[in-house]
Amino acid sequence: MSMFRSYLLKQNFWAKKGKERTVYMKHDINIGGIYAKIEKNRGVTLFVKGKDYFFDNFDNLDVFLNRLTTSSNNDDFSRVLKRRNMQKALRTLAI
Repeated sequence: MSMFRSYLLKQNFWAKKGKERTVYMKHDINIGGIYAKIEKNRGVTLFVKGKDYFFDNFDNLDVFLNRLTTSSNNDDFSRVLKRRNMQKALRTLAI
């Protein structure tokens, strides 16, 4: 078993077998889909928001994934405020 495979599975990626190779997927509400392919040259390629990133080092991969999740969580407060305002507006509608 590849070390990158076990790392991705620990990071809550799902494995999906394809025709050529296995693709690992994860979905985040704010980011969208994160797709990973384990390369033959002992690395992993991530596809995020239409861009691809290659990692051959676990530390760099871990930092990148942590930055993705923390940068998307910075907007939590504004999303909560928007959701509450939307709920108030929907409750005042006459249905």
